[in-house]
Amino acid sequence: MRKKILAICDEEQDYASHFLDYLSRSGGGDSFPFEIRVFTERESWEQFVQRNSVPVLIVSQPLYEQYAGEWQADQLIVLAEGGEGPPGELWIDKYQSVEAVVRKVLELTARTGILPPASRLGEQGRMKLIGVYSPVGRCLQTTFSFTLGQLLARKHKVLYLNFECFSGFGKMLRQEFQADLSDLIYFLHNRDGRFPYRLEGMTQKLNGLDYIPPAFSCLDLQRVEKEEWLELLEEVSQSGLYEYVILDLSEVINGLFDILKLCFRVYTIVRDDGFAAAKQEQYEALLACLNHEDILENTRKCRLPLFRQLPQGLEGLTRGELAELVQKLIDEDMKG
Repeated sequence: MRKKILAICDEEQDYASHFLDYLSRSGGGDSFPFEIRVFTERESWEQFVQRNSVPVLIVSQPLYEQYAGEWQADQLIVLAEGGEGPPGELWIDKYQSVEAVVRKVLELTARTGILPPASRLGEQGRMKLIGVYSPVGRCLQTTFSFTLGQLLARKHKVLYLNFECFSGFGKMLRQEFQADLSDLIYFLHNRDGRFPYRLEGMTQKLNGLDYIPPAFSCLDLQRVEKEEWLELLEEVSQSGLYEYVILDLSEVINGLFDILKLCFRVYTIVRDDGFAAAKQEQYEALLACLNHEDILENTRKCRLPLFRQLPQGLEGLTRGELAELVQKLIDEDMKG
């Protein structure tokens, strides 16, 4: 089935080239739901549109204003150059990363219904879940999880999901996120077949690792039912986008044990001090009481040493002592 056309009309040829280069480098060319056509002058665009139907046109603000009202496309998106786009039109800030522009295009076209329902490409058993959970607090669980994700992403397509009440990701990455995990759950309820596009549209990237910004409010997390989390993981699997999904889990979510049972490997960080050991013992006793021995069988306990120094930011986690330890786990458990 032929893809729908997304046209980019911008006199700056470099901009369109960067767009195409990004799709090529990210491996998203084949999965991107549009066929890209690039025009750097009005005349070539007019010749093309006389012979072809164009569902989506992205046009630079100067060209839009020069030929106002003369653009033929089912959906027009303006590349705004002055902070805000023209009133009444969909617009995207041109001067941001191409990655952010691609995400916004997917989000807008999914919202307006231009994208068809996505094909379900996932193969049963292809995507593997990795759970990271410890009943012990302040044990470097998130630092461990994000390191694992970035290192694993060097050779695989990996998605990281954080289920903490207060993750601090926005502060750590010096970013303000427009959408988060709570919004992804909301889109799940639409059941319009466009979930994979919305997933791609919300995804952020760091050192090759895809992640959905964690929920801002722990109250939002607590309201999500177990069945919704399981459905979310099933939809991600069926999208065919990822080989591994890393779940940085906490007690706040409903269905914690049900999710852990789905993981082919669970990493649990343990410590030897009195309270930490007592909490771990109680956790394991509860699993046994609930007949969840399979979770224990798939669990690998990790005793982290006292590191001399850890990277200050999430961007630097692929180097240092912790990275060496995590890479060894990857080599042993996932064969690189």
